[in-house]
Amino acid sequence: MVKKTKESIGSKAAKLAQDTAASLNKGAETIAQVRSNVGAVAGAITTGRAQTVGAAVDVKQMVGTDRGASQHRTEIVKDTDCFGGLSVPVTDFGGIVPSDLLKPAIGVTATAEELTEGLENYAAGTRAQKLYQAGYKFIEEVGKTKQARHRAQSSIIKGATEGVKVQQEMVRFDRQNIELETDMVKREQSAEKLNQEDVKLLGMQKETTQITRKIEAIEAKRDAEINVIDTQTRDILQKFMIESINS
Repeated sequence: MVKKTKESIGSKAAKLAQDTAASLNKGAETIAQVRSNVGAVAGAITTGRAQTVGAAVDVKQMVGTDRGASQHRTEIVKDTDCFGGLSVPVTDFGGIVPSDLLKPAIGVTATAEELTEGLENYAAGTRAQKLYQAGYKFIEEVGKTKQARHRAQSSIIKGATEGVKVQQEMVRFDRQNIELETDMVKREQSAEKLNQEDVKLLGMQKETTQITRKIEAIEAKRDAEINVIDTQTRDILQKFMIESINS
């Protein structure tokens, strides 16, 4: 029977939330009615709060911001422990300070043995705290040392990288020198080839000169032979003419 009551309360709350969301657009009068409905729902939800808390949050947000929400929202509870988990004992200072300084009635007292033991405990605790502090400072120094080690490693890596870059530049320099020497050899080869061509050209010129001289000698000999033939021919003609006249 209790379960049925919880379900009916949850259904009523969800229905009220839907009705409230639909009626927000009607104006201030509808919003006032929604607020009264929210009050009724908040009063009715007792044992069934686990099922209706989402709808109630939606209704409250719709009323406060004039806009609806179709899904339940989770409220964030912030941590208010400002002491970080440390518990400070409560001291009744009213019982410590006497009301009559001439006849003091101090409620909190300690014997000499308790004082000695307490002071020893506080001294021992203080020494322990100093050890804790020294330990944490040592851990801090270890962290600084580790950072310094990483910085040293980074510096070494950077130095090695720069060394590799220098080697690369040296290789580029050597390669450029090799290419320069190769170009110089090619230039010398081209010059040698040019000299060989000059020698060939000079030989061809000499050969041409010799051929020209030979041709000129042949032509001179031919001209001389022609002149001899012409002279003999003239002599023969003259002789023939003389003989013809005499006869």
